[in-house]
This record gives sequence, structure tokens and C-alpha cells, in this order.
Amino acid sequence: MGGSTLNKNVRLFDLHAHPSLKMFYLPYLRSTLHATVYSGAHFNPLSFRTRYANLKDSPVRVVVNAHYVIEREFIRRGFKQLSKVLTWGLVPGFMHRLVTADPWETLVRMMNYLDESTENTNRWLLKGDRRVKVVSSFKELQGLADNEIGIIHAIEGTHSLGFPGPDQTRDEFWEQTKNRLAYLKRRGVAMIGLAHFFDNPFAPQTDATEIVPKKVGNKIVAEYDDMLVRMRAAEWKWGDKDHFSDEFVRELLRLGILVDLSHLQEHARQHVYEHCADFNRPVVASHVGLQRFFKAPYNMTDEEVVTINKLGGVVGLIISKRWLVDPIDRYYAGNDGIPDLIENMLHMADLTGSVDVIGIGSDFDGLTHPFAEVFKPSQFGRIAHAMTRYFNDEQIDQILFKNAMRCFEKGWD
Repeated sequence: MGGSTLNKNVRLFDLHAHPSLKMFYLPYLRSTLHATVYSGAHFNPLSFRTRYANLKDSPVRVVVNAHYVIEREFIRRGFKQLSKVLTWGLVPGFMHRLVTADPWETLVRMMNYLDESTENTNRWLLKGDRRVKVVSSFKELQGLADNEIGIIHAIEGTHSLGFPGPDQTRDEFWEQTKNRLAYLKRRGVAMIGLAHFFDNPFAPQTDATEIVPKKVGNKIVAEYDDMLVRMRAAEWKWGDKDHFSDEFVRELLRLGILVDLSHLQEHARQHVYEHCADFNRPVVASHVGLQRFFKAPYNMTDEEVVTINKLGGVVGLIISKRWLVDPIDRYYAGNDGIPDLIENMLHMADLTGSVDVIGIGSDFDGLTHPFAEVFKPSQFGRIAHAMTRYFNDEQIDQILFKNAMRCFEKGWD
């Protein structure tokens, strides 16, 4: 490997980011990617990293926009006491709307908001500026002009499709779900993440609370970062008779919507692989790390990387050391994440004998802590430059762009 000269045509397909989350929920961002709010190196839930100023000067060609409808249970059970005091004390009206809003109606509004936002963003651009465009099919994705940044509708968490009503039968709820999936397909949704922070009717989630190093006495230990929030793992298993696991995934694959494994429990991921093999479809883990370097159930095992590669899928490595590196190792290493990202890439290449399974899923504008040196899209070039010591030009283009394109071509139809 190695030998790249890194020409200026570096391009990147970001498998997971959250521009609509910030534009929809933050009151000072009004249906546009134009903003001047904070997007610096330090964690700030009110920042906006995927704003236009950061995208236009970046190598990003495609962004998968993961619509995340904030779960009611996250507000009710995930917020710790300090968070509840702060949020309900400062913005009680906003919090009330969150816990009473219908998740499906919110999802549709959020999708409409993203469409409107791209139009508003382009309205203020000068001639020659890069434009943003929501694409609704792989054909449209292929047809993007050189000066266009494609944005794809995706969904994080199937809770946004709604829960069975008190008077609904199982068959009635499933028919409603199929109709909603058909609607999402018509709207151009390319990928759905089966699980997120709290329970849903379709797939069991991991505990996604981040684990950090803490000093206890004279010893460094790994503990949950749960001072403000705490997520919960599902207590039921795939195939439970009160849930819709197998039929939901098979309906996604039948429709031509990619399945995202992120946040899904490890035993459940094995069932998804079997269904994808039946349908000859690829699968995506959009923003994860590897258990080889941090043995968290959220991360992918070596065997899973090999399986995803065989299915023609892609693993998007997250731009956060909190999932790429064991917490104790991270305590002594600082937050310079690019070397760790490349170490993850090299391990995946060794496992599979190629770079075909490797991708990037930044999770920018999610509840994550990005690298100290890559905290916005305009800094992706730093990753590409560091990769030149280990990969040639073609391999870099595969990892950053072509692998995701190949996967979406086969899975989104």
C-alpha cells in the first residue's frame, strides 16, 4: 500500500451526518444551511458543523442526512436530573412539544424542512458557488454536477415510524407501517437505521451511552459518561412475538432501502446479515468503530467486517475517538484521532484483503465528540493527506467515495 500523490480531486461520501437535526430543532437556525454559529473543536450540542460555509470548502460530494426524531423516552428517561432541571427550567414549552409530538408527523416535517432548507441555501449563493441538492434516487446521485453537493434522506431510529395505538391490532399496525415505508421510498429515503437510543417496535438497540476514562483514586477506569444523559439497551431479543423484526427488514430490502446496523444489538445484526444474503443486498454500519480496538457492543467484530464485505456493504468509521479507541488507551493518547482512524482502516484491509469495505460516517452534528483536528467537513482533507502514507490514490478514492457509491447502487433501487 501507499504511494499516493493525493491530487486535488479528493472526494468524500459521508455516510452519516445530522444537518436536519440542528436546523429543525434549534430555534436560531431557520431552514437554511447558512449560519454563523459555533462549529469549533469542543463539544457543543448547539453547534452546527455541517453548515454551508464548512461544506463548500470541503471535499464532500455526498452527505447522508440521518433524520433523527428525538425520542420521547430519551426526554423522559434518558435525561439525568441535572439535564431535566436545565432544559425544563430554561425552555419548558420546547420540551413539552418534544414529549407530546407525534414521531411520524415530526419525521415528515423534518424531511420537508430539509428540502426547503436546500432551496433557501441555494437562493443566497453567488454564481460559481457550490450548490446543495437533495437527491431522491441513485440515478440522481450519479447525475450530480461537479459543483453540486448531494444530500440523501435517511432515518436514524425506527421509533420515528410510530408505535401501535391502543386500539390497533397487530395486523393493522403492520399495514400502517408498510404504507409508511412505501411513502418513505417514494420520498427518496435511501437508508434506515433500525435502532437508536430507546425502544422501538422493530429492532433491539444497544446501550449507546459513551464510555470514558475517569480517575478513581490513583487508578484510571472506564465508566459511562452519564452525568447528563443515559441511554438504555433493549431487554428483548430479535424475533420476539410482540415486535416486527424479520418482516420489517425484509420489507426494507424488498423496497430497495438500505439497512443501517448502527445502534443494533450484536445478536440482532446476525439476523440482518442472513436476510441481506437472501435478497443479495449490501448492508451498512454507518458510524461505528471496531471491537478490535474498543470492545463495545456498539462496535463491529472482525467476523462482522468480513461478513459485511462479502455482502458488498460498507462500514463507516466514525469521526470520534470515543468509539475508535479503548477508553484507557485514549486517556494516555489525547484526542488526535487521525492515526487511530487509519489504524482501524488498515486492520479492516488486513481482514478482508482489500479496502472495499471501508468508509467514513462522521456523525457530525450528532451527540458526539469529533477529533480535535477534524471537527468540520472542511477539514476532511487532513484525513486524506494522512492516508497517503498507507494507501494509493485509487484506494483513497475507494475508501472515501467509491465504496459507498457501489453499496448505494446495489442497495438503493
